[in-house]
Amino acid sequence: MWWFSHPSGSFNGSTDQVSFDLNRDFGFGNYSTFTGRIDFHFKRKHHLLLGVSPITSSKTRTINRDITFQGVTYAVGAQVSIDLKSLSFSPGYQWDIFRRNHGYLALLVAVNLLDTQGTLTGIGSANGVSSTYKRSGSVFAPLPTLGPRFRWYPLRNSPRLSLDGSAQGMYFFGYGDFVSAQGTMGIAANHRLSFRAGYQMGTRLSIHGSSNQVGVRLTQKGPVAGIEVSW
Repeated sequence: MWWFSHPSGSFNGSTDQVSFDLNRDFGFGNYSTFTGRIDFHFKRKHHLLLGVSPITSSKTRTINRDITFQGVTYAVGAQVSIDLKSLSFSPGYQWDIFRRNHGYLALLVAVNLLDTQGTLTGIGSANGVSSTYKRSGSVFAPLPTLGPRFRWYPLRNSPRLSLDGSAQGMYFFGYGDFVSAQGTMGIAANHRLSFRAGYQMGTRLSIHGSSNQVGVRLTQKGPVAGIEVSW
């Protein structure tokens, strides 16, 4: 599925007290990427799933306040580039609580393998020395989640129109939290091919950070559209 995603959130380095904001400091807007899922329906009520959502975006801006990241201070008026990368793989298992001709309601358990990185490049100062610095901070977080998934065929005895949705999340106490959700409507061209469109909050990730780990708040959300193929 094509995904017109809008990122928002902030990063702070492991030794930094103040975070930088993707929208306020760098004016991130919408950009196109993709998201997808493979569903191996191996028994009537049992599925193996694999979801993927890669995110890569860059922005260059003259900053309007001092930003300190990973020990480097980029002063107001400096031109700074940011590269944002976020790759999500989510293998999981789905059990259909009930399954009928008009749809199903299921419980989905997954492990979200999230690799998130922010990189700043520009003229900065570290230990009193001014130069061009490139500083990166990254987090790899394997986060287990669970939540419901459903599909409903509102036209009686016809699979031509379908509505589906899913939501997953988990709170990890002092470490952070994670939520993802999607809702789409599908129109079937035949019994193997349908066209789908809707909205996805692919990630809402919060890692609180520590003295040896960056802190991240990152939300990726926006409309989706694409095809679903069955065989």
